[in-house]
Amino acid sequence: MQVAVLLANMGGPDSLQAVEPFLRQIFSDPHIIDIAMPAFFRRRLARIIARKRSKESLEIYKRLGGKTPLHDNMRRQAEALQLILNADAENDVAFRVLPANRYGRPSLEGVLKDIQGDGYDSILVISMYPFFATSTSGSIASELKRLRSQLHWREGHIQYIDRYGHLPEFLRAQARHIEDQLKKEISQGEKIDVLLSAHSIPRRQHAKGDPYQSEVYYALDELKKQVHPAIRFHLAFQSKIGPVQWLEPSTEEKIAELARRGIKRLFVYPLGFVADNSETVYEIGMLYRQWALKQGIQQFIRLNALNDFPPFLQVLANLVRENVKLRRK
Repeated sequence: MQVAVLLANMGGPDSLQAVEPFLRQIFSDPHIIDIAMPAFFRRRLARIIARKRSKESLEIYKRLGGKTPLHDNMRRQAEALQLILNADAENDVAFRVLPANRYGRPSLEGVLKDIQGDGYDSILVISMYPFFATSTSGSIASELKRLRSQLHWREGHIQYIDRYGHLPEFLRAQARHIEDQLKKEISQGEKIDVLLSAHSIPRRQHAKGDPYQSEVYYALDELKKQVHPAIRFHLAFQSKIGPVQWLEPSTEEKIAELARRGIKRLFVYPLGFVADNSETVYEIGMLYRQWALKQGIQQFIRLNALNDFPPFLQVLANLVRENVKLRRK
């Protein structure tokens, strides 16, 4: 039995030349700009927004080495997960794990086309967003639906895991990951303030029934129970754009509030980001750091996303193994 596993992310530019085309693709997605409008107008609006934002985005990616850090991190995740799966697989099962992006390269469409003739008995797509949001996992689901029809995959051949942030083993892995990065501070016996910075979504999406906010709050409650008592969690939402209302408090507002409360040392953990990208490395590590220092925070430390943390990869491996067992019944 041959199984292909696709780790699906929204993607990012792999070069400076890819920045504006990537922005056009993102802002053409009705799951991201979820305002009803004719397709031709949506494409025109996306071009306008992309042109307007491309200069600022180019400067960001120049500071990140000319591309998003996401691709290298996803490649390492895929390589490590493939080793884990094949190391203890049954003799008649072989796994291949590939990164695939909704936008940018390697694209979800391109990867599925590339492997279409390779004889895989099943294909499992895993969203690299542990908490379901219409703008991320929902967008990936819509693209998979389109590609199933376009590429004439038979019913059930491609399966999709669209969330796992509620699973106890994922939450244990995340709690351990946070603690592992704070070992020195925990040993000193002092209180440790950790701001969990999750990606925001427009409030209108939440009002329409998007489960993202409730899934984030559930994870927060569970993480509080599992980490060392020295750790004090705070929650905020980052990366909002445009004039619409977003989930609150924003990360900037929360940082300013914590500074007013006299907190001088702040760790920031990217909640819901399983691979470091521009929003963690630049937005948290550079932009929010500068903001925090201006507010009076003396030590601002960005904690890494899960990336190729072994317990996290074991969570993904278990999801894959369970899917294979169910298919064989």
